[in-house]
Amino acid sequence: MTATEPEIGEPRWHADPQGGPGLRWWDGTQWTSAVMGPAELGPPVQQPLPEGTPVYTASLWAIVFLPLLATAVLLSMPLRLFPADFDPTAEPFVPPVDLSGLVRNLLSVAIYAASVGLAFADRRALERAGYVRPFHWAWSFLSPPVYIVGRSIIVQRRIGRGLTPIWVWLGVAVIGLVATLSRTAELFSSVLG
Repeated sequence: MTATEPEIGEPRWHADPQGGPGLRWWDGTQWTSAVMGPAELGPPVQQPLPEGTPVYTASLWAIVFLPLLATAVLLSMPLRLFPADFDPTAEPFVPPVDLSGLVRNLLSVAIYAASVGLAFADRRALERAGYVRPFHWAWSFLSPPVYIVGRSIIVQRRIGRGLTPIWVWLGVAVIGLVATLSRTAELFSSVLG
């Protein structure tokens, strides 16, 4: 066996022993004529997409607007430090059950899980539309905004448009922040008043 031959029994791609820029197939006993060039080794290249290729999907818009559901629930539920029937002097002391807090927490988990599922559906829709390797849906596990921003930037780089979901999501986030601050101010004014 020469210095350029790999060990017998390992058929796979190796650096071309003839010094070519690509890889050559070793069949386990000898080098074959099968060569993989550098263009085939690199990341897939996005071919130009036809005019009218969808940029946005219903799944993406659902991810963007889902936080409004949490905001609506926050605004509709009573906000108290303790339930109305709480009596701290009662014996034995039993901590109050805050069902509104439980509902908010369960809703947060449901929105998070739905966002992950919708990100998966969005990526599949982009692949069917012809996008090569769109932003991966698993980034939504970090948080839905990570997916929205990453996906929008990748699409914008590929076809020159697609940043609108970022701006809409920022608007939704501001609405949620204002609603949360107003409810918190209400709570403090009721405690202090």
